[in-house]
This record gives sequence, structure tokens and C-alpha cells, in this order.
Amino acid sequence: MLTTGHVDHFRTFGFTVLRGYLADRAAALRAETGAAIRHAYIATYDERVIDGISGHYLPMAARLTPVSASLVCDDPRFVDAAEQLLGGPVIPGCPEGVLYFAEAAWHDDDGIGVRGVKFAAYFDQLTAASGALRLVPGSHHPEQNARLAAYCDRQLPIRSDAEAAAYQASIPGYVASTSPGDVIAFDLHTWHASFGGRDRLAWTAVYQRCPQTPAERDRTLRSVHDSFEQAFRGFDRNRYPMWRDWLAGAAAHPRRAGVIERMRRAGVLDLPGAQDGW
Repeated sequence: MLTTGHVDHFRTFGFTVLRGYLADRAAALRAETGAAIRHAYIATYDERVIDGISGHYLPMAARLTPVSASLVCDDPRFVDAAEQLLGGPVIPGCPEGVLYFAEAAWHDDDGIGVRGVKFAAYFDQLTAASGALRLVPGSHHPEQNARLAAYCDRQLPIRSDAEAAAYQASIPGYVASTSPGDVIAFDLHTWHASFGGRDRLAWTAVYQRCPQTPAERDRTLRSVHDSFEQAFRGFDRNRYPMWRDWLAGAAAHPRRAGVIERMRRAGVLDLPGAQDGW
């Protein structure tokens, strides 16, 4: 359970840092994440193609990643925290292991209006100089989010590395320095970035508030569909499916039943590819 301070900080500023929240699982999850990414991307692991927020991304709810799969809801810490932060029942996105290659420019993680929280755990000591996540306090509020988007538009076009560096530095952000075991929880609309880091191994999980209206349901399904499209690139999807193995193992994990029912009611399990478990 989170404290009221965590929840208040998240709702006010758009993020909260949970110190030591994953300390008991960090070593096992790090080992699993690193091994799975290396295995899945064996042919291209050492390639570093820098394009957007570049990295090796891997869905981690598969039979081959049991530690990560258990954190979806069998271990209640993330699903319960998401419900506290979002104020109601949630549906999970597939957790991901990520090996980030380079810097990440200022952005948020939603452009269609879903309500959600992202948890990010980094497996190395990160500071401002080594790629720690930076977040703009209050940028999840619609008015401030719109102001930031307009500010960024006014900076274009950026013609040189020097101009890019000046633009990045012009946006004040909180540096969330972390140690292994810490977790950053942030609203999907909170602007964030990372400067100065290379090859940062991480694990992330997203939860969305269960949709209540037809319009919210449409946005949720669009968001989930987009995540499917982005997830399967450059590795064997039969070995690392999004939900197939996790759904197949539900009978042995009683907490999954209620979450699966929420996913079904939201229409997630009716999306193209769902019958094959993605």
C-alpha cells in the first residue's frame, strides 16, 4: 500500500518516487530482464540504431519471464498501487523489459486521453549525469500539458545539436535519481526525458483506469492496439507473446481471474490477435 503522501504527490505533481519499493525482487527481475532481452535479440543485441526513444523492447508476461509475469497482479504491489493512484479499478498493459540505448527527448506517453500510470524500475544507479529520468512537475494537468506542447512547437525547427541541447535544457525538470529497487510512478500525461545516459536496463508496467463510457472504452482499445503494434519488433513473438502464456496460467494464480474479467469487459480480449494470445 502507498502512503497518502505518495498519492497526494502523484496527483499534484504527476509522479512519485517509491524508494525501495521493489528491493526484494530487484536482483531477480534484473537478471531475468537482462537475460530475456539478450536471448530475444540475440542476432541484433549489439546494434544501436538511434531513432526516437531507441532501445530493445520486450513484452515480459511470458512463460520465459515468470518474475515479471507475477508482478502484473499475482504480487499485488503494482496493481494495488495503480488503483490507489488512479482512484479505481484498473487493467494492466503487458510489462516490458527495455534496454534504452540513448537519450530521450521531452515527451509524454499518451496522446489520446486515456487515464493511466506507468511504473519504471531502473537496474543501475542513475543520476542527472547518467540518464536519470527527469519529470516536469504538474505537466499532467491539461492546461500545463497544452502550454508545454505549444512551447515545444515554438522551438521548431531545430537545426543543430547545439539548438537541440539548448531546447532540452530550457525545460525545467525534477531529476529522479534512483538506486536499484526504487520505482518511479508517473501519470501517462506527465512530461519526462532522460539526458546523458547510455544502455540503461529497465522494467516498466502500465495500468489504465477501467473505462466507464463508450468514448473511454474506444480510447482504451486504441491505446492497447497501438501497444500491440509497437511491441512485436525484431524478436520471436512465439517465445515472447504478450498475454498468451499469462492467460494460460491463470488457473494456478487466483488473483488473475478478476483482472482478466476486467480486461474482457473492456474489450481488450476481443481485439484482433487476442484469440492467439498475441
